[in-house]
Amino acid sequence: MTTDFNCSEPPFSLLTLAQQDALQRQLDIVYFESGAQILTQGQQVSSFYIIIKGVIEELDNTRQEVFAHYTHGDYFDIRSQFGSPCKHDYRSMEETLCYQLPTEFFLKLTRENPAFVDHFQQNLAQKYAKLEARVGDKNLSEFILTQIDDSNIQPAVVIADDTSIKHATQMMLEQKIETLLVEHEGQYGMLTGTDLLKASVMAQAANDTPVLGFAHFNLIAVAQGDFLFNAMLAMTQNHIERVVVKQGLRITGILEMPHLLSLFSTHSHVLALRIARAKDLTELQDAAITLQTLVQNLTNNGIKIEFIMKLMATMNGQVMKRLFQLIMPDAVQQHCCLIVMGSEGRGEQIIKTDQDNALIIRDGFTEPNLTQYLEAFSQGLLACGYPACPGKVMVNNPAWVNTSQQWQRQIQHWHQSQQGDDIMQLAILADAHCICGPDALLKQLKQTLLDGFNQQTVKMSQFAAIALRFATPLGLFGGLKAQEDHLDIKKGGIFTIVHGVRALSIEHALNATNTIERIQQLQKKQVIDPEMATNLIHTLQLFFWLRLEQQLGQHQGINNELSLSQLSPNERDLLRHGLHVVKKFKKLLAQHFMIRDY
Repeated sequence: MTTDFNCSEPPFSLLTLAQQDALQRQLDIVYFESGAQILTQGQQVSSFYIIIKGVIEELDNTRQEVFAHYTHGDYFDIRSQFGSPCKHDYRSMEETLCYQLPTEFFLKLTRENPAFVDHFQQNLAQKYAKLEARVGDKNLSEFILTQIDDSNIQPAVVIADDTSIKHATQMMLEQKIETLLVEHEGQYGMLTGTDLLKASVMAQAANDTPVLGFAHFNLIAVAQGDFLFNAMLAMTQNHIERVVVKQGLRITGILEMPHLLSLFSTHSHVLALRIARAKDLTELQDAAITLQTLVQNLTNNGIKIEFIMKLMATMNGQVMKRLFQLIMPDAVQQHCCLIVMGSEGRGEQIIKTDQDNALIIRDGFTEPNLTQYLEAFSQGLLACGYPACPGKVMVNNPAWVNTSQQWQRQIQHWHQSQQGDDIMQLAILADAHCICGPDALLKQLKQTLLDGFNQQTVKMSQFAAIALRFATPLGLFGGLKAQEDHLDIKKGGIFTIVHGVRALSIEHALNATNTIERIQQLQKKQVIDPEMATNLIHTLQLFFWLRLEQQLGQHQGINNELSLSQLSPNERDLLRHGLHVVKKFKKLLAQHFMIRDY
């Protein structure tokens, strides 16, 4: 029978066109009335079902235990298709329509198409990777995932430190290059055409003057084999146009921004330059507003969520840094450390979220107009599209502006308190990241924060228990649990992973703030096993990606709710898998920290 079955979603999109045509001819449509028994425990099946409309319940009839519910686009009891007897009963909970495919033909497809059969035997990480590959099959992804090699770098031309300006200029012209490396006592500095022009015109140096005095020796390096994206990120973060490429300790070449931009079409570096060169709030606001467009472009081009987060964390940080520089006098900037917390502190902010920032003032420094400057900073962020924090965790709130000693006393007070709000303040500060000013001021506070948890088993248990505060949105039967089609993915999944990993990281005195980096460090320390680490990373990335897709599609801003009806069957399947990972992680946390009543 010919049907209008949609073959655009996995696993059926993995079939060849000829196999899809044959599938359409083999499919039939069957109707089950409410309460109909579709499969029985112990039965050998003869058909594979995909739900068109209705709800199917999976249960153990002997114990009257319900395991899951299945709905539009879902298939069920895949185990029995490969010869195993039905493990449970399956019955319709309402009038239900299903596509019906003969098991014999289903098995024929699995024998003919390895990718098709692999889909049913993969774990969460493998399925998520397949989903990313499918949505990311675009030209920009190819650039992002291109590795640095000899084909995209300029060879490193090394000259002696006593080479004359004239000879160096001649070498650049003859070899048609813009950069030379100057060797001096085993160290390498970079010399550009602009450096030579300044030496000749501005400094009026003689032609025979050695180049040593005009080279720059604080080089930023990237590893050969790393992604081009990370090279672009290094240039953007450091406001530079070139990086050296190394293989181990050996310099193998130079990567220049003009060449990189010729490959990269989103113009993110151009946007970074607009931010860095903004002369006033209006220019900065114009640049900051386009960040949303950049996110949309990156998403539309299939860029992986991890790369989008890294780039947007850099861009958001530069907006805040430039605003701070525009408003604050130099003296304030030298003696005050501006920090961001929350998702921005962890480098996980994509869509602009609430302002979460604070200020650490060097002991002994005073500025009579500081309150005025900080109010202007908070209002400036608001103008750039960053909403005010409902909890007032902002620098225009005096509670979040303190000298170093005052912050030390505040952290000690939070540690001594048994109040839940004070424990959460420690959690907020644990994710802090320096945006502008002396980073050493923040490092001192973080050490005090970590010291307060050292060997404090009960306190760590109280801190970790916060991760178990929200229920995982899975029904007693293993299906997705939503309210009127909506599921809060932040409360139901993201928060548990972020705070649980944060607690484990504090317990082991890790310095990372990004959740994925924390998971990787915890795995290295054998705190969590490789399988759990991989599942947590892919689950978190999945949650971020699903949320971002719906935020952009519905212009929802910072809404954390997922509409389940807008997810494809494959996405619902991944979401269900991911929430089961969250549930398993909760058990790990409860056991590890000996949390009672869980």
